[in-house]
Amino acid sequence: MALAENKSPSYIPTREEITKLARDLVPELRERAQQAEDLRKMPEENVAALKEAGIHKIFTPKRYGGYEMDWGTQVDVARELGKGCASTSWMSSVVMSHSWNFGRFPAEAQEEFWPTCPDAVIATAFAGGGEMTEADGGFILNGLWRFASGVDHSDASIVAGQFKNAHSKSGTALDYRMAFIMPDQYEIIDTWHAEGLKGTGSKDIKVVDAFVPEYRTIKSIEMGGKNPPGSSLHESYIYRVEMGMYFNTLLSGPTLGTTHGLINEYLEQTRSRFGAMLGEKVSEQESVQQKIGESYEELRIADMIIDELCNFLHEKGSNDESITGSDRLKVRRETSMASKLCMASGSRLAGMMGVSSQTGRNATQRHFRDLRTMSMHGGVHWENATTPTGRFLLGIETGDKLIDQGNPYLQENE
Repeated sequence: MALAENKSPSYIPTREEITKLARDLVPELRERAQQAEDLRKMPEENVAALKEAGIHKIFTPKRYGGYEMDWGTQVDVARELGKGCASTSWMSSVVMSHSWNFGRFPAEAQEEFWPTCPDAVIATAFAGGGEMTEADGGFILNGLWRFASGVDHSDASIVAGQFKNAHSKSGTALDYRMAFIMPDQYEIIDTWHAEGLKGTGSKDIKVVDAFVPEYRTIKSIEMGGKNPPGSSLHESYIYRVEMGMYFNTLLSGPTLGTTHGLINEYLEQTRSRFGAMLGEKVSEQESVQQKIGESYEELRIADMIIDELCNFLHEKGSNDESITGSDRLKVRRETSMASKLCMASGSRLAGMMGVSSQTGRNATQRHFRDLRTMSMHGGVHWENATTPTGRFLLGIETGDKLIDQGNPYLQENE
């Protein structure tokens, strides 16, 4: 297959430069944050602003005009954007990272799509389910998937489906594939009536009897593993790493940014608040000052955890090193620990606002609802993240060979 002309950009911003571009957007995103809630999807102006800043190119391959930036850049950017609008931060880090997913698909699919749509935004939807039936040259796809964030603004979507592999030894083994589908192949169903992250427009996708060429599909195990088929097209390590070890930090940037935004809004309102009963200045209450300090420290530690983790992931990826043993446990624990700290920090301050925060238009309340919704994502579920560490320390198999093979406590139990 002849490859399309390499369209690497002549200028790629540094990590610091694109972070500043994100920071400069905060005032206007803050002004439109309520609009995003009311629309229950991203305002067109926000999407345009992200594209104008080049944020949608962070994970787009260079050969197709993108930046393919080092891991951790997306956290810095989303952390800034979240101070203004949590849903826009989610759009930047979670939705616009799907270029990373597609950069792992077979070369033919990438070569077909990217040259005609270099500024693409790609949605994904994996919750729910779909079925694929083998057909000549590909598959027939049917299914209904939930939580397709940003789908109203997307140029394509990736969904997961299963099929009975007639070529397996049993002839019935279930195989799982990701399918890259175009907007004319699916229906968007408006089901997103959530407590928080309303502006993400995380609606359902429905597909009926859509033909998907085989080259627009990839086995789930291949896409998630090291060195997937399409990674050979690109320079950066980000397309070659094991996705499961890197994915959760995509949730971290919006979580950190939203907590920063919550604290900023709380401080701004508290500086001018007076007690409802006695009329005392709330900011002069020692208990209030102590709780602010506690929440601030929790957020500082969460920032530090994720920054250090992203540095670790970058080092591992750029050196083409696999993440094994207890390091795999650390990755899961630390992304969840940061989320837990952010929830504690935000919950404390939101609770201190009292009834005054419970109006639908209060920014502190909105940030808190957004933060709580983020914390419910399975990727940062605290019990799921910590239980394997307990099993590891007790000398009980975790079910992950890359952890268990190097576990000294397992040998002690034998």
